[in-house]
This record gives sequence, C-alpha cells and structure tokens, in this order.
Amino acid sequence: MMKKRVIGFGVAIFISILLGGCSNNAESSSVKSSKTLISKTKVSANEAIKVYQKTYPDTSVTSLELEKSLRGPVYKVEGIDDQKEYQVNINAKNKKILQNSQEELDEDDQNESDRKADTLDLSNLISVKKAARIAEKKVKGGKSTEFSLDKDLGTTYWDVTVKKGSQEKNIKINANNGKVLQVEND
Repeated sequence: MMKKRVIGFGVAIFISILLGGCSNNAESSSVKSSKTLISKTKVSANEAIKVYQKTYPDTSVTSLELEKSLRGPVYKVEGIDDQKEYQVNINAKNKKILQNSQEELDEDDQNESDRKADTLDLSNLISVKKAARIAEKKVKGGKSTEFSLDKDLGTTYWDVTVKKGSQEKNIKINANNGKVLQVEND
C-alpha cells in the first residue's frame, strides 16, 4: 500500500512539473508572438488611416486597433459620419483591405457634437513602434502585445497592453506627444 502511495505521489509530482513546463512554454510563446506582432507590421498606423479615409472619405476616424490574426497583423479602423458607422480591416503587412462594413447609426448616435467628441486627433500621431517602446520602458522588461488608439476627455491616446511574466499592464500614452498618462494593472 505504501509503495502505491509513493508511486502515485511521484507521478503527481511528474505531472505537475510537466504541466508547469507547458504553461511556461505557452507564456514564452505568447511573449514571442507579441514581439512578432510589431516586427511583422510593415504598415504604419497613419498609412492604415489613409486607406480607411480613401475607402470612406468625409468620415471621422473614431478608433484604431492593431491585432494579431491568422493572416498576420491587422489594423481595424472605425469611423462615423452623420448617418453611418464604418469599419475597415487592413492587412498590416501590405495595406490590402481584408474586410469593410457600414451600418446605420441609431437616432441617439446621430448627434454632431458626439461625432466631434469621438473623432481622434490624428495630428502628430506617434507610431505604434514608439508607443511600444514607451510602454515597455515604463514596465521595464515587458513586451507589448495589444494596441488601440482611442479618445477620452478630449485626449487621443494609445492604450498598450504589456505582458511581463504572468502580469499584464495597460499603459495609456498621449498619442500626440508620447507622455504616459496612466498605468493600470490588469
């Protein structure tokens, strides 16, 4: 009976070590894949915005995200005009449009003052790479994994998710001057 317990205990320890190794490898590959998100991105945020604006002229850009997908890095650019909201997904390696869509706005959303409040300030926009460097410097040793460009209280900012080990932090950076606005633990 004692021999079975010792063997069972040994098997349990072996499985724990094996699973622990797997989770570290998953975490390591997550950090590697986040590094490749930026290295695989050949199109700047400004270029993606120009593709959106060419597709939907006379609209206001309200958000931009850089995401990892099966096809590689993709920009998702959203915007509005007085009647509709728009979205264009753009391959971040070659500027090709992967998908675009438009949808009627609700009556509540058809307010010109809301449109102005939601429109991003695209003047002097710092690059995704610069936002990543600023965020990673703030976290000291982490890797940037997600990027979105948003606006709150009149300030357009990059929201950069940085992973360091098992921790995630969201760094909000003024998208026009590079100043760190906020650091949040996830």
